[in-house]
Amino acid sequence: MAPIAGQENESTPEATPDLVLNIRKPIGWSSFDVVRYTKRIWPRCKVGHAGTLDPFAEGVLLVCVGKATKRVAELVQGVKGYRAEIRMGLTTDTLDLSGQTIERRSVPRLTRDQVETTLRSFLGKQMQKPPDFSALQIDGKRAYHLARSGKTIELVSRAIEIYCLALVDLSTDRLIIEVECSKGTYIRALARDIAVSLDTVGYVQNLLRTRVGDYFLRDACEIAELKQSSANCGKRP
Repeated sequence: MAPIAGQENESTPEATPDLVLNIRKPIGWSSFDVVRYTKRIWPRCKVGHAGTLDPFAEGVLLVCVGKATKRVAELVQGVKGYRAEIRMGLTTDTLDLSGQTIERRSVPRLTRDQVETTLRSFLGKQMQKPPDFSALQIDGKRAYHLARSGKTIELVSRAIEIYCLALVDLSTDRLIIEVECSKGTYIRALARDIAVSLDTVGYVQNLLRTRVGDYFLRDACEIAELKQSSANCGKRP
């Protein structure tokens, strides 16, 4: 198969690709796992990612190689797209399936119209309180480290914007939504707040990132393809 655009033979000392890689991060990998994997392919190049995706989630992760790392600050500003499955009736400390259940509450009988009306109320600019289990720093320490140690956390709400929010499917205790949103939006927090607005609690059962700016899931390459993929895995800056 043809190598990724810009990739030269790994054994060539002057091999210095400058690429933005659109990678489909698999479930169970952290964003830094993907960066480390990419770094092993091009050990002489600087490598970084443009926007963290939680280990339980999958989908678009932009990894920048070589001079393309200068674009990270620009790329993280791009519109993010997600497809999320929200489990209602219980919630966890992490607001995703990896956490411990901390609350249960009955789920009212919901109609599609009720849910869609609620979703419309989340459109636009707003303030969002991040999850306690997040990578945000408090006095130089990651919030998730403090949360795991049992310390009380008070995270400041942050300005975000929801551009599009659509209901894909609804069942007794689950709903699937598609979201397009700004940088800094936590889908786990959005799921929490939607569930509360529906008079219950909830967490994210599954999360798929479908878009980062002009990079889409349909064009993403799998991790296994990185070493020998077609040219559409990478774009020059």
